[in-house]
Amino acid sequence: MTKHKETPPTIITLTLPTPEGGGIAPERATASLLIQRGELAHLRQFHYNGQMADLIVAIREAHDALGLVEDHPPVIPDLPEDKPKSTPKAKAKAAQKPSVDEVDEEPTIDIPLKKGTKAVKISHLKIVGGETDAAAYRQAALIAGKLIDGKLWDGESPIRIDDVYAVEKRMKYLTDKDLSLFTLDDFVQVGAAADAAASAGEAAPEESAAQAAHSEADSLPPVNPAALEGVTASSNGQRPDDETDPIALS
Repeated sequence: MTKHKETPPTIITLTLPTPEGGGIAPERATASLLIQRGELAHLRQFHYNGQMADLIVAIREAHDALGLVEDHPPVIPDLPEDKPKSTPKAKAKAAQKPSVDEVDEEPTIDIPLKKGTKAVKISHLKIVGGETDAAAYRQAALIAGKLIDGKLWDGESPIRIDDVYAVEKRMKYLTDKDLSLFTLDDFVQVGAAADAAASAGEAAPEESAAQAAHSEADSLPPVNPAALEGVTASSNGQRPDDETDPIALS
């Protein structure tokens, strides 16, 4: 019998501001909603001042947005582990240049910042280790916002997070000024793998000296055998036809 694939449950995570003094100040009346079904999710922010109607509208819009993501799921490439081998130019160009439809239709997520939000492509923010539930994706969005506020990331290039909770623990007490002392790859994975040739290192000093001596010996001009004709060798440094008395050494 053929088993029908069970549809995963829809998980909705709401983060709402806490009322203070009988209400919510306008500058704090911003809530976030993360909706997830299986491996796909959608994150958005909306205005919330304590009214239930705001929640209903936000949930309805998030549900529709998740449906669009499921209809056109994004293609999230994995970070290359090794330097790719040379491929034919036609295939290489086709692989590097995405189609216009893929660029235009790729959904984005709203990353919360200190001032407003920034839309970032889903393929640019990915969790590659540790927890991957709805709470982890929400924490990943907060980490991304802090990296953007700290001028370490512009949101225009892919980043990969190994463990969102470990990264959040490292960044918990860092201010934007503190983040300027770090680089982006101190917290997340960026770009391609390091060039394998760089790990080879430089030659050892002894090997370099031996190579230099060998090169110097090879550079000496060769001896012409004709120039040695008529010359008699001596074992004590004196030629037989030399009438000069040898110098006695005391």
